[in-house]
Amino acid sequence: MANQKEIRVKISSTKKTMKITSAMKLVAAAKVNKMQKILMQARPYASKVKEIFLNLEATLSEDEKLAIKLLAPKTSQNTVLLVAISSDRGLCGAYNTNIIKATAKRIDSLLAENKKVKLITVGRKAKSAFQKQSYIDKGVEVIESFLNLSSIPTVAEANLIASKAIAAYESDEVDKVEIISTKFISLVASNVEINNFLPVEKEKEVSQALHVDPLVYLEPSAQELIEATLPMYTQNILYQSLLEATTSELAARMTAMSNATNNAKEFIRKLVLAYNKARQAGITQEISEIVGGAAALE
Repeated sequence: MANQKEIRVKISSTKKTMKITSAMKLVAAAKVNKMQKILMQARPYASKVKEIFLNLEATLSEDEKLAIKLLAPKTSQNTVLLVAISSDRGLCGAYNTNIIKATAKRIDSLLAENKKVKLITVGRKAKSAFQKQSYIDKGVEVIESFLNLSSIPTVAEANLIASKAIAAYESDEVDKVEIISTKFISLVASNVEINNFLPVEKEKEVSQALHVDPLVYLEPSAQELIEATLPMYTQNILYQSLLEATTSELAARMTAMSNATNNAKEFIRKLVLAYNKARQAGITQEISEIVGGAAALE
């Protein structure tokens, strides 16, 4: 059993750690509350923009769709670009681990299909994970890394990331672009999702719900409207992914710090119990020595 001094030092250091984790929990809780409000406001907007865009797209013929580069699927999809969205900081539980695992699994799946893989990483964690020699040896190339983004994602940042992915697609450097990020569900749950980014495709359940009013006439034409709004639509997809990822990260950090604080409290309780036992054992030993010494004098 450790002596009383060692136990007191452990109790003191654990209390200091608990103060830090408790403060981080409060900060994360305040930030995630703010991000939740922003996310809940952004979701209806993103949903409506998607609905309008897909209704416009439904008016185009197949030939007109093929004439728009971001809508036309490429005949060969030999090179796939993955946009992996992680965080710059740790201490957020399994958030970054889940993103890195999902990305690594997707990379292995694509390599098994004899496809080339390129990456755009967002956040330090993804960058450090996929710039390792093991991925370089597999031929995985990180073409761009975005670090130190704002605590609340901005449209300008989303535009910058989306522009890099669009430029790679339009220049035929890659044949397909996918986004790997988290979708916020609640303060204790989020799902890692792999979503298609380019070429722009309709989801099956969405396409079935679309309806085009034959009495509506568009000026300018639907094709011109789509060409004008397509960059904004793709940027909005990226922006929404950043909002979802940031909210999920903050929720994960709040949960992790809450668990760390609770664990520290439990550890202190056990240390106090061990300290009392050690103290009691010390007192008992001293009494035994006194009694033994007195008996020896008789």
